[in-house]
Amino acid sequence: MKISMSSLILFLSLLTIFPCSNVLAGKRLTEQQALDILVAQIQKDKLYDSWTTLSCLLFFTEEKTKDHFDFAIREKHGGQCAGDPNTSPIVDRFRVDRLTKNIQWYEPVEGEFLPYRVVLKARLKK
Repeated sequence: MKISMSSLILFLSLLTIFPCSNVLAGKRLTEQQALDILVAQIQKDKLYDSWTTLSCLLFFTEEKTKDHFDFAIREKHGGQCAGDPNTSPIVDRFRVDRLTKNIQWYEPVEGEFLPYRVVLKARLKK
């Protein structure tokens, strides 16, 4: 029993010191998984359907951390997509939490990331 208790104490100590070790690594979203969650939510909410299609949007990863991925969405111009092919303006920015899968929406007026549902509700009222 003493060996088991020592092992347990050692394990808990290491988990406290290294909380982001391989124990949690398997549960963190990969960049592709985070992007897939974001795209699925955008499709579900038909976020841009009133003026474009997903094929006319470009998704870029702007920041990667152990906690989140930040994505920018830009307009794609040229071919089947309307607009000046020499420009690619940013449409929106989002953050996807790697553990909780929560999506936050960058609100440029506030200068911060806000809960996705809050910004969605405000935009739908317009």
